[in-house]
Amino acid sequence: VLADGTIIDNLSTLRKDNTGFHLNHLFIGSEGALGIITAVSIVTPKKPKSTMVAVLACENFDKVQKAFVEAKSDLGEIISAIEYFDRPSME
Repeated sequence: VLADGTIIDNLSTLRKDNTGFHLNHLFIGSEGALGIITAVSIVTPKKPKSTMVAVLACENFDKVQKAFVEAKSDLGEIISAIEYFDRPSME
């Protein structure tokens, strides 16, 4: 809602829009000076049907990086997250 009461309906579930200025970001950055946001549209991904967890022990960080590169090239999009714990954090 603009300061003069004009309502702008810019709700869209479009993931990316490169057609010019992004009005939503301008409104968010203006902290209420341009108008007030009264509604939002959120697109959430579907919950995966299954999840897989693997725990690997590596001697050093170089081997962790090598394992990551190999896993990413072999498994691709199946991997959704990777975490690294060094020895001090495990103790």
